Amino acid sequence: MIGLTFLAIALLWLAFSVFVGIKLPRWLGIRNPAGQWAVTVAAVAVLLVGPFVDHIVGMWQFQKLCDEQTGLQVYPNAAKTTRARQDSTGFEPLGGKAIAIKRSVSTIIDLDTGEAIARYNYFTTPGGVIGRAPMMGGEYACSVKNSMHPDHRQFLALKDQVKLTYGETK
Repeated sequence: MIGLTFLAIALLWLAFSVFVGIKLPRWLGIRNPAGQWAVTVAAVAVLLVGPFVDHIVGMWQFQKLCDEQTGLQVYPNAAKTTRARQDSTGFEPLGGKAIAIKRSVSTIIDLDTGEAIARYNYFTTPGGVIGRAPMMGGEYACSVKNSMHPDHRQFLALKDQVKLTYGETK
């Protein structure tokens, strides 16, 4: 049923875009047929792609962050660690992006020495205004915990090496 609703909305938006595209040259007083055609095509293209621009640009920015800043940093003292806890900062919004992107920094700390043995970033976003509709309230996320991440195996190996707990542990 939801799919039919999306289809109906998409068809209504398409009809609206074509209607505006056809009427716009008349409203602007363009008499040249080539000019009318150019304005119609440009208007329809802008109206069809325009609502998705924030999602397209924002998801490109999100993917760039994922590729460049989610890597697992393992420190040399991790080799001697047997017990550790994982602490994460709260999600903080990143400014200067086309869509709302939030970051959390996770640190794995040696329980015996209190030193950080590893660190990684976790990014999340709902997507663009219209692009988030198919997610139905969900979010896109990326971190070393995702099985497709290049450092995922290294993260699993570190988790297997140390007895990892989450949050405060004495």
